[in-house]
Amino acid sequence: MSKKYDGWCLKNICARNPFLCTSWFCTTRKKVIEEFERLFTSGEWRNARRKGEFKIVKVRLVEVE
Repeated sequence: MSKKYDGWCLKNICARNPFLCTSWFCTTRKKVIEEFERLFTSGEWRNARRKGEFKIVKVRLVEVE
């Protein structure tokens, strides 16, 4: 992984205001998919991605005061 990013996170894009699902933050994209599959049924990630409900994005953590 590049030094610019800290990991991957799931983004809900079917909502009116898209938001990050921070509970699915992981260091690799594969781990995010595994966590999604563990919570939902097997193969559900593929269907959700095709429908345009979720997207996996790179994220960088920044401390804000």
